[in-house]
Amino acid sequence: LGSGVGDVAMLAARLVGSSGEVVGVERDGRSMARAQARVAEAGLHNVRFLHSDVDQIVCDGPFDAAVGRFILMYLPDPVAVLRSVSQLTRVGGSFAFLEPSWRVGGALAADLPLWSAVVRVSREAFEGSGANPEMGPALFKIFQQAGLPKPVMSLEVPLGSDSDFTRIVCDALISLRPQMERLNLPVVELGDFRDLPLRLRCELDAAGTFVGWPGVVGAWSRKPELV
Repeated sequence: LGSGVGDVAMLAARLVGSSGEVVGVERDGRSMARAQARVAEAGLHNVRFLHSDVDQIVCDGPFDAAVGRFILMYLPDPVAVLRSVSQLTRVGGSFAFLEPSWRVGGALAADLPLWSAVVRVSREAFEGSGANPEMGPALFKIFQQAGLPKPVMSLEVPLGSDSDFTRIVCDALISLRPQMERLNLPVVELGDFRDLPLRLRCELDAAGTFVGWPGVVGAWSRKPELV
């Protein structure tokens, strides 16, 4: 669901092998075209893409699994989407989703003023776009509200302090800048974006510590006999 440029679909394709099939659902035509090109370049013949919103899927089933990464956080009614997708999934089929939790990363940056500002403004940019930055922890209730059993869950938090880590964080921040400006968020407190990676790393070096970027929550469950 929400396959974007195809990363998760390609991973799933390698897992199911040549005897299986993956259907990626994506509403953005440009992203889907990029995904199709990448799949062809990788020589994967068991992937196809469906141009559709995830709440309006028309496709033959049943499928063995429904998977998604950073998609439910953008949906106004993720429970309804999971219920709908459940109708395309066989009894005993798997539901596996990865969604974020910004709260953990924010807590680790609490004593670092510049890092705290980066986390806060980034989170507010997501919230201002209508996304739920705490969709990860919410999966526990959302699965059950959609008629699925309580999911098995895990949390992974990327941690770091080196230049590669700070550069990745800044790249993500720059991609959000148009949204920040549209919402009139206080980007001025972040200073010049060109030397922001250096200033973030200096803050970490001075404190002798590391920081975390948003955590990734995984949730997994199976469709029961009665949904």
